[in-house]
Amino acid sequence: MIRGADDDLVRGKGRFVDDVSLSGQLSMTIVRSPVAHGVLKHVDIATARSMPGVRAVLQASDLDAMDIGPLPCRAPIDGSDGPMIEPRRPVLADGKVVHVGQAVVAVIAETSAAAMDAAETVDLDIDALPAVTDVTRASNPEIAPIWAEAPANRSFRWERGNGAEADRLIASAANVVRQQVVHPRIAISPLEPRGCIAMYDPATRRFDLESPSQGVVSLRTALAECLGIDTADLRVRTGDVGGSFAAKIWPFPEHVLALIGARLTGAPVKWVGTRSEAYVADAAGRGRVDEAELALDTDGRFLAFRIRAQADLGAFVHTVAPHVVTTGAVRPFGQLYDIPGQHYAVEALFTNAVPTDAYRGAGKPESAATLERLIDLAATELNIDRLDLRRRNLIRPEALPHATPMGETMDAGDFPAIADRIAVAADWPGLAARKAESRARGNLRGAGIGFHLHATGGSTAERSFVQARADGTVLVRTGAQDSGQGHRRALAAVAAEALEIPVDQIVVEQGDSAWLAIGGGSGGSNLLPVAANTVHRAAHTMLDSAKEIAAGMLETATVDLSYGAGAFRIVGTDRAVSLTEVARRAETDDKPGCVGEVDFEGTHTTFPNGSYLCEVEVDPATGEVRIDRWTGVDDLGRIIDDAGARGQIQGGIAQGIGEALMEGMCFNGDGQPLTASMLDAALPRADQVPAFVLDWAPTPSPNALLGAKGCGELAAIGAPGVVINAVMDALASEGVRHIDMPLTPLKIWQSLAR
Repeated sequence: MIRGADDDLVRGKGRFVDDVSLSGQLSMTIVRSPVAHGVLKHVDIATARSMPGVRAVLQASDLDAMDIGPLPCRAPIDGSDGPMIEPRRPVLADGKVVHVGQAVVAVIAETSAAAMDAAETVDLDIDALPAVTDVTRASNPEIAPIWAEAPANRSFRWERGNGAEADRLIASAANVVRQQVVHPRIAISPLEPRGCIAMYDPATRRFDLESPSQGVVSLRTALAECLGIDTADLRVRTGDVGGSFAAKIWPFPEHVLALIGARLTGAPVKWVGTRSEAYVADAAGRGRVDEAELALDTDGRFLAFRIRAQADLGAFVHTVAPHVVTTGAVRPFGQLYDIPGQHYAVEALFTNAVPTDAYRGAGKPESAATLERLIDLAATELNIDRLDLRRRNLIRPEALPHATPMGETMDAGDFPAIADRIAVAADWPGLAARKAESRARGNLRGAGIGFHLHATGGSTAERSFVQARADGTVLVRTGAQDSGQGHRRALAAVAAEALEIPVDQIVVEQGDSAWLAIGGGSGGSNLLPVAANTVHRAAHTMLDSAKEIAAGMLETATVDLSYGAGAFRIVGTDRAVSLTEVARRAETDDKPGCVGEVDFEGTHTTFPNGSYLCEVEVDPATGEVRIDRWTGVDDLGRIIDDAGARGQIQGGIAQGIGEALMEGMCFNGDGQPLTASMLDAALPRADQVPAFVLDWAPTPSPNALLGAKGCGELAAIGAPGVVINAVMDALASEGVRHIDMPLTPLKIWQSLAR
């Protein structure tokens, strides 16, 4: 196990934004809309401004006077029938409110208690309007559009695949399975809530923001545009991050308001969100309803897979949401299966709820779970063993690289070998006996198996910096951002391997726009395909520059030098100079030192893949689900940090379990969220997550310099579908065909009681 980079975290010495307290610091509280949709007739802040300790109270008109811009989508998309419709998203609600939790007023005071007391006095006069939170009803002509510019509440329609061929194959197929699969909204719930602390220097007119993020450069760019300033006038820093899962990538109103507050008051302004705020103010995940079809021939070969989806954007088009419900949904659309016809069409619709955006997997878990659900239904209808049906449709190794109808080219893997391994590891032949044993105890047992794939992506805007220093350490700077995954450990291992030195000599720095000019941050499982490859190249570039200095120190030509184990040697002699000695000479000569700095180049898409088999027991008297067994075999390519990789897989599985069994968000008819705190919304507990039996089946990726594939989102893509199918297999003997997620005990009990 690689140690060192996370020692402070495991010892309780991490530095998170809520640990930061500055002299003269002020506290900010946000007044949020209590209704989902309405006309904002008047905002009375007079009393709040006169409350003790209050330093500033901001509403939309104040921001207009400062020429503060809106928060636009950062990744717009062209629809198949015209441009995307994007309503203006103000930092503070202006004239109308469109979801519960929308920021309306910011109160900044000397203490958090004073800010909350003042916020309680703010009077919002709102004429409520009908609200729509069910995406399947959003386009109903009887529903008044939320935005006048978006008739039928549609932002865009988009499609991809060989649609005409899919139509032909479905029309002529011997067997077609159809099912609506609902993927409810998920409240992204990292351990650490969002927060920030903002500062302003009136002498230089420069801002400084510390906030947990997945990359400081893109956050700085977005916030500078909103404030109407140059990026050079805003420094963004990120310390330790207590989880993100995409929740902390984006710019949010609170960032802007804290920066404005710091400029107005001349003091640092801190805001840390509460868990309840997160449910109504953080971007949500998922939110899609699939009408899906799977066509098969008489031998059970897959012919075509089609989804017609309705995607819930929420009240605004969030930062990269258009690509989550479009390109994100289709990149590994057919997973590991050879499916000639593939087509995906989506309507992206506005609802009166907090906007949605990427959440671990970003559109891919929905498509994967829908496909796996249809495969199980097809196996039942055709009376084919579920593993056998999947096996006969896996892409063969000799067919790789494999071009998909969605425009991807899968690079490498051995999917049939994974099928063989998981069948043995999970004892698939013994399932019938275990089902009988469970039934004898009054329980229902079921198993779900699936095969999963990720096409890694994210930003390629990575610049890696490696410097050998006179104190014997090597500094690595990266645009990637660790939010709890162990990125620093992995990058330290990569640099140590390239330089042939102990890993504890590597110091990895991240998260400061003061020195980071280019950096796309972490997302799309891009650490190893992008940042690790670039760090490796930067280390070798540094050695090239150091070799010139070493040659001078040894009075020889560079061609006569070899490098290994942290030292340069004259070939065929015992004369050598260490990298540290070279670094000391470089610094002594008042030069930049032994430095390598390179930008990413090459292909960043890898295709990690695998298979999971989940077994559950269902108590028919209560509907309670207990996950009894979990077996996984994953191909991550070369493993850089085994412990870190296992942690990523385990965490992704746990999130998939929660998504399948308990985490869907609910609203009442007025648009009020009924799952607006952890009193109402469930997350998996330790006793609901089983011991995992996990193994690796690595094949190298020709697309990656180091042969390593992305890891972070793979398990979250594969896990939900197998949990759903395991529960439905348990209920099949009782005549239950399908239940919409989340598969709560109440839903299961009701289905059995019919």
